[in-house]
Formats: sequence, C-alpha cells, structure tokens
Amino acid sequence: MNKNIFFIPLIVMISVSQLTFANEKPVELKKGCMKDYPLVTGETDRDLLNIYSQICNKKNKKNIALQNELLIQAAQKYQQLGKNLKALQLVENLHQQNIQRAALTDVAFLAGVGIAESSLQYMRSNEVRYLNAQTTYPAAKKLSEHIQISLPEPDTSDAQAITDASIKQKKFSKNTFNKSASLNRSAYKATQVNYPKNNNIQAKTAKAPARNTIAQAKPQNGNTTASGSSPFASFNKN
Repeated sequence: MNKNIFFIPLIVMISVSQLTFANEKPVELKKGCMKDYPLVTGETDRDLLNIYSQICNKKNKKNIALQNELLIQAAQKYQQLGKNLKALQLVENLHQQNIQRAALTDVAFLAGVGIAESSLQYMRSNEVRYLNAQTTYPAAKKLSEHIQISLPEPDTSDAQAITDASIKQKKFSKNTFNKSASLNRSAYKATQVNYPKNNNIQAKTAKAPARNTIAQAKPQNGNTTASGSSPFASFNKN
C-alpha cells in the first residue's frame, strides 16, 4: 500500500515532464517544405514554424483557401517578429498570385513604417545627421500628411441613436423654447416708456429761459441811467 502511494506521484511527475519536453521540442520542417518556402529558412519561432508546418501538410495542399489564410498569418507573424523585409516579400508574393486582403495591406504598412523608423533611428544615433531637405524630408512630410487625413473614425458607440421618439422630443424642446422667447419679448415691450416725447417737452422747457437770458443781456443804445438818480439831474447841471 505504501509502495503504491510512493510510485503514483513519481509516475505523474514523469508524465508531466515528458509532456513539457514534447511541447518545448522545436518544430522541424522537412527540406521539401523549406525548398518551397525559402523565407522560413533559419527561423526558430515556434508559432511561425507551426504555421509553415500546416502549410506543408499534405492534407492541406488541395485546400487553396486555407493555404492562402495560413500564408497571410505567416506574413503577419513575420511583421510581429520585426522581420519586416520578409513580411514585405511574402506580401508581394501573395499579390503576384492576385491575393488581395486588407490584412495584407496592414502588414505592408506596418512593415514599411517599421523599416522607416529603424532607418531614422540609425540615421540619428549612428550617423548623427538629419533628414535631407531635398530627398528624405519631403517624403517623410508627405507620409505624415497622408496619415493626418487617414486618422481613425471617432468612436460613436456611446452616441444616442436617432429614433422617432428622439426627433419628437427635439421638436417639442424647440417649440417650447420659441414660445418662451416670444413671451419674453412681449413682456419686455410692455414695460418700455415712450421716452422721445418726454425728451421733447424737456427740450422746450429748457429753451424758454435761454431766450429770456439773452434778451436781458442785450445792451441798450444811448446813455444809461444810474439806479436811484433823478431823471431831471441833467437839467439841474445846466
């Protein structure tokens, strides 16, 4: 009984170790497969090799649609691994076979950007120089302008859907606002005072004393008589 308890965990550990070793065992492609697909030569990524293993499987040889999808996956994997030149080569091979997919366009764009970025970093870090005003800078500027007009569409997932109820609600709100504005304008007109007439009355009232003042200030012709003197003073002098 005790011996069985000792051997059972040992057997389990050996089995798990064998499974782990089997999973970590590198995928080996046949020479014929690498001859048909020379791009995979020298690659060690397990996922990439598994893709090519399925491509070279005899059961999948006649399934053209599956073959194309697997090759697209291989191009994507090359780009993810930073093997941008191989990714572009595979995309070009698929295009020559008249295989057009949005996924291939994305791979070509990402691979091209990766190559450009790597070259720019090398230019700045190793060669310690800037973009050339006549050659490289105009190309980079043109790419930047194209990227600006190709920005992702805004996220409208949270936007309220347009329904009959929302349209009616919008019309009701607009009508309510118009009625309120009309009432406010009427109330404002009712409180206004006819200021122009009052201004005319005040103007006329102010003009009258002005004329009297002018009349009093006008000088008299001839000699003036002193206040409190007799009108016969001149005869008395004679």
